[in-house]
Amino acid sequence: MKDKDLLIYELIFSERTIYKIDVSEYILDIYEYEDFVLEIKFILKKSKVSIIKSNVMVDSKTVMWELKVKK
Repeated sequence: MKDKDLLIYELIFSERTIYKIDVSEYILDIYEYEDFVLEIKFILKKSKVSIIKSNVMVDSKTVMWELKVKK
């Protein structure tokens, strides 16, 4: 499992603005993806990072989150 803190750091401080995040790499139960997405959105909002586009795609094995941010 990947470190969520590293993801948050990259979302806030990286030069990139477009991300494809495999949520299943950060949580154990993929059906709890909504909590993960809400938590990350809350942290980004507190860090003054705007979310321009957010799209979550769910299938039986994984959850992909396409995210575009403005820093």
